[in-house]
Amino acid sequence: MNAFFCKRFLKTFSAKRWLLWGILALGALLRVAQLDFQPLWWDEGYSVFFATRDFGTMLARTAIDIHPPLYYAFLQAWLGLFGAAAATLRVLSVLFGVAAIPLLYLVAQKLFDRRVGLVAAFLLALSPLAIYYSQELRMYGLVALLALASVALQLKILETEFANPNSTRAAPGVRFHLVTILYLGSAAALLYTQYLGAFLIVAQSIVVLYLEYRARWKLNLRAWFIRWLIVGALYLPWVLYAGPKLFAYVTDKVGIEQYARLDPFTYFAQHLAAFSVGHLTNWTWLVWGAILFVALALAGFGRVGKHTNRRADPQTKNQTARPQSVSPLQTVGLPLTLIYLCAPLLLGFLVNLVYPFHPIRYERLLLFAAPFFMILAANGIVALYERQRVLGYAASALVVLLCALALYDFYTVERYADEDYRPLIAEMEKYAAEHDLVYAVYPWQIGYLETYYRGAPLNVYEVPADAWLKQKEVMRQTLARLHHENARAWLLAYQKQGHLIEDRIANEYSNDYVVTDQNFGNTRLAYFVQGNETDFELAPQVYTPDLLLRLNYAAFDSPTQPTLALARFGWNATNEAYSYSLRVADAAGNKIAQQDASIPAGASTQRRALALPKNLAPGAYALQIVAYRRADGTPLPAPNGETALTLAKITVAP
Repeated sequence: MNAFFCKRFLKTFSAKRWLLWGILALGALLRVAQLDFQPLWWDEGYSVFFATRDFGTMLARTAIDIHPPLYYAFLQAWLGLFGAAAATLRVLSVLFGVAAIPLLYLVAQKLFDRRVGLVAAFLLALSPLAIYYSQELRMYGLVALLALASVALQLKILETEFANPNSTRAAPGVRFHLVTILYLGSAAALLYTQYLGAFLIVAQSIVVLYLEYRARWKLNLRAWFIRWLIVGALYLPWVLYAGPKLFAYVTDKVGIEQYARLDPFTYFAQHLAAFSVGHLTNWTWLVWGAILFVALALAGFGRVGKHTNRRADPQTKNQTARPQSVSPLQTVGLPLTLIYLCAPLLLGFLVNLVYPFHPIRYERLLLFAAPFFMILAANGIVALYERQRVLGYAASALVVLLCALALYDFYTVERYADEDYRPLIAEMEKYAAEHDLVYAVYPWQIGYLETYYRGAPLNVYEVPADAWLKQKEVMRQTLARLHHENARAWLLAYQKQGHLIEDRIANEYSNDYVVTDQNFGNTRLAYFVQGNETDFELAPQVYTPDLLLRLNYAAFDSPTQPTLALARFGWNATNEAYSYSLRVADAAGNKIAQQDASIPAGASTQRRALALPKNLAPGAYALQIVAYRRADGTPLPAPNGETALTLAKITVAP
């Protein structure tokens, strides 16, 4: 008989173990799928920017940011080991996200049972919100991992204290000391990763007070008070260093952003919707799927009450199930889960009343509370399964369908298409010369360059925008010096947040030659080069009675190995019916560089430069201009009878 039960136990244990490994593999697969599809956005650019500074600078810059430095320190070490490619950097977040799955299983198992633990782990593996932040170069995945770790360790300490109510007089074992040290470390690390992690520490203190005064557990409150003092002492250096700067930063930011306070319904509904189906881009109607998750969470309440009563009284006559081994934590699993979920949400709402701050997808700030919502939903699925298996399977199928649709939206639709710098940086790689100056007005632009740019080495200048706006003369002098010292300059001119600085930089280069000036989403990319200012005014070239060309200068920048073809010319047009094409062609007429633009009505002066391919092949080349009708592209005959008017020639020797 004993051998039979041992075999059955081993078989069940093995099956659940492999099921957990399968869930873990599924979570990993979903987190690496389309890992490089989404472009970096501002916050990710900031992450890379911080991680690519030296450690001291990183600490100083994060002290005036809205997040503390621990994640950036991890990212800095990861970047040093594996490089700055976007997909490589995102693997770090993938690891954090995958590691959270077994931790959630452990927490849910302690609070309820193994079945709820497995379902909760499955929900986290599928969770669109968790997957979203397992692919983002931000700290939210690490915060969720540390939150689950600190909760799991707190529950272990609580179990030990319940089993040893006189532990204040008995020497605790080495294992208990180790668990305590790990708890202190995870709680402190949580605070060093995200400021709102303090909300979970508050929730943990409420848990202790609830168990002591409501559930009548005999806990060592003095020991818990000392633990939190130690966590505070570990965090105190950062509070002293960053606190005043952070307060000033947050106050200014809230004043500038002018967010309205959210009402309770909107606030909690938006969080529960995000916890359920994540952030939606195109298929926003899927947000109604959150109703299913809320209904499942409520469905589990009856199961908790029934099973708690059954566990509390093993002699219940109507009990048909086989007696189960029940831990003390499982008798209070529901209230503890609600505390871990609701305390951070409620504290976040109160902060919203004082410092309203809810940018797009702001629910990410409380991502660490989402796993406890999943525990409640998992308990509801198990309750339906125990009532009637088909109900449990149907609920699971609906959850999988909702998650699959939300993930399809995530995997196939760019979140910030107008902020995608990959095409812009590819354009820079084509033309950039060694040590070109790059004006980056925002730090996140530097992060983008660190991640995506793989061309000639650049001289990236972080524009001190705030200082320049306050000291216009300093800006003027600095721009003049940079212009004098650098023959070529790139400008990444972001157009959505006011572009006074960008316009002032562009004005400084208004007399330079323009290699490229085009928009990539919300950013204007301009490349300026200095050239000869000597004019050699030629006779005007008349194309039609309403279109005339005046040529002032045209040449290649080097007589032997040219990299640029420069032209300064003007148009006189009576209407806007025409465009022109400036090009460099080889002896066979093949175009190796080209720039097209419309001809405005009236008199206009153009300073244009064409970037030539590196290591230009030997042969003869000509810089030409072609005027054509904008409506149909028909070339206009030049005065020489040809459609292409040659402006300059060069022969590259072998």
